[in-house]
Amino acid sequence: MTGTEGPTRQAQSLPDAKRDFRLLWSANAVSQLGTQVSELAIPLTAIITLHAGPAGVGTLAAVGYLPAALFGLYAGAWADRLPRRRIMVTADIARLAALATIPVAYLFGVLGIGQLYVVAFCVGALSVLFDTASPAYLPTIVDRTELARANGRLQVSEQSSAVLGPGLAGWLVGLIGAPLAVTADDVSYLASALFLRRIRRREPARARQAWARRRIHAQIGEGIRKVAASRQLRAIAIAAATINLFGRMMVVIVPLYLIRQAHYSPFAVGLVFAAGSIGFVGGAALADTITRKIGLGLGIVVGGTVAAAALLLIAVPPVSLAGPAIAAAMFIYGLGALLFTVGNATWRQMVIPSDLLGRVTSSMRLLTWIAQPIAGVLAAWLGTRIGLHGALWVGAIGALLAPIPLLTGDLTRALAPRSEAAPGS
Repeated sequence: MTGTEGPTRQAQSLPDAKRDFRLLWSANAVSQLGTQVSELAIPLTAIITLHAGPAGVGTLAAVGYLPAALFGLYAGAWADRLPRRRIMVTADIARLAALATIPVAYLFGVLGIGQLYVVAFCVGALSVLFDTASPAYLPTIVDRTELARANGRLQVSEQSSAVLGPGLAGWLVGLIGAPLAVTADDVSYLASALFLRRIRRREPARARQAWARRRIHAQIGEGIRKVAASRQLRAIAIAAATINLFGRMMVVIVPLYLIRQAHYSPFAVGLVFAAGSIGFVGGAALADTITRKIGLGLGIVVGGTVAAAALLLIAVPPVSLAGPAIAAAMFIYGLGALLFTVGNATWRQMVIPSDLLGRVTSSMRLLTWIAQPIAGVLAAWLGTRIGLHGALWVGAIGALLAPIPLLTGDLTRALAPRSEAAPGS
């Protein structure tokens, strides 16, 4: 945090602060519910409506992830240059417009896989802007002593949406078809934008004016150097990228695996994802309590290790047990992943100055963003070459590499219980 922000935040009354956080919370919750629908409905559109195979589905995932790798660092700089709330509202409206083209094209009989690629790329780029600005905006309306609790509450609502979303998506796909089910996400983005517009708290412009005229690449470099200088930030970034590379690859394959080899209906696929997502809700609800007791560092290590190990449960069982095994794996993964995520986000918000937070966040996520399109390409290649179940085995074994940087990154000593010290290098 910068020292100039404290008095400004204190001037905001407690009722207004609570109201603003509820609006931010509501925006995230409704948006995430819609996102969960489209994240299942769009691949099912490719699989069921357009008859895409592993190559097509993997390419669709890769195209959706690619903008993060291309624009992520710029998104961090823009989040430190521009009003963060305005970025989020603009991203919501633009995502609504992009997604609306899918049901329209379907109704006119002109929907093709190429359009899905374009929409996935556009929505991916806009989501990078939103997802970078959102955690950087949170300290503007929440006191630093409440950040862990606020992050936990945001994750509870987000992961509750993850429980309801896949089941809703499966039901909608069965009722009106996958392309039309995407409209649920359009409605959610509109509601999110309206909630965000009602937030009264404004960011102090003077925090940006001191360096607004500097070159954007120099500003990006500051964020990268901050991460590179910290042993703990590097360890977290490498671990997150490893889990995302192999975990995302498995997520791309799982719907195709359940439909083509386990012969599940779209509704049944949605139920599997919904049941597994309960673990994410539990992890979000418990993360604040656990990190307060054992410390952010140990919480990050334990969470990342549990999440990585859980993915073995997807690959080990035979196809006859695919549904229950995947649900169980997702449940355990969710518990660990949310402990890892909340601890990481809270520590970063506590120790990084506000005017650098967007760039550090994007620099932290750079390796993860690069890993995601690679995951889609790997899913397409491995699913075609060694089969869907074989590709799941590769993902599960690869994810076990993630705990190594966490265990060797000096996290437990540097981030002891209740520690608010600056990251070590």
